[in-house]
Amino acid sequence: MKCRALVSVLVLGCIAAAAYAQGATKGDPALSKQLDRLGVRYKITDSGNYSMTYDLDGGRSQTVYIMGKTVKYGNTEIRELWSRAGTFDDVPSAEVMQKLLEESGEKEIGFWSIEKGDDGYIVYFSVKVPVYIRDSDLAALLELTANVADQKEAELFNSDDE
Repeated sequence: MKCRALVSVLVLGCIAAAAYAQGATKGDPALSKQLDRLGVRYKITDSGNYSMTYDLDGGRSQTVYIMGKTVKYGNTEIRELWSRAGTFDDVPSAEVMQKLLEESGEKEIGFWSIEKGDDGYIVYFSVKVPVYIRDSDLAALLELTANVADQKEAELFNSDDE
């Protein structure tokens, strides 16, 4: 009897894990509808985030991501937009860190973040927005995120990889 109970628990656990994984790759239906209304072409990543590539001036391009999951602060639900500027092999210099911090303080919206990843230290521009953001505002902030990150990519890394 204990064996059957254990098997039942394992089977239910596998079903729940599969359902969670499927939900993660489907994304947020409300966000999908909003992006569809905007005519934005996107892909949903395995983690349930949204990925879209913007063609920019000078033949450059930049990928912007939208977090599929949201976070609640009181009655406000928040979603993050972000775009990578590049990756340093080692910890960025104090000069680079100070400049990013100063620029974050000067921005009307958005900020620079550095995160340690498997390949080094990722520099990315992030904007956090309420889930109920108007379509036109979301479109403008996606473009802003792409442009700011791309400019920093050119400045710091002299590349167009993101």
